[in-house]
Amino acid sequence: MTDINAKAVIAEVTALPETVEKVRGLLCDYGRIVRQEPGNRAFACRQVDGRPDKFVVYEVYADQAAFETHLSAPENARLNAKLGTLVQGAGSVLTFLIPVE
Repeated sequence: MTDINAKAVIAEVTALPETVEKVRGLLCDYGRIVRQEPGNRAFACRQVDGRPDKFVVYEVYADQAAFETHLSAPENARLNAKLGTLVQGAGSVLTFLIPVE
């Protein structure tokens, strides 16, 4: 059964070629923090096969309030500040998901 209140999102970042290892480390460290948030239900970081510079993070939060709490956490701001000079573009690209069942 799908929890219709859950907030699911995919975040994608593309590391600069010389920063792939640094970005990987930051995302792994961040994942350990996010998984401890009370409203977090999932945080899975992966690299795209054949594209080691491209990272995809699948996140699920209990509800919109839990997601907003996550966004306002100081760790979120710190990660985004660190990623700013290490990734292409303006940072992560977010895709919000909705249930189909």
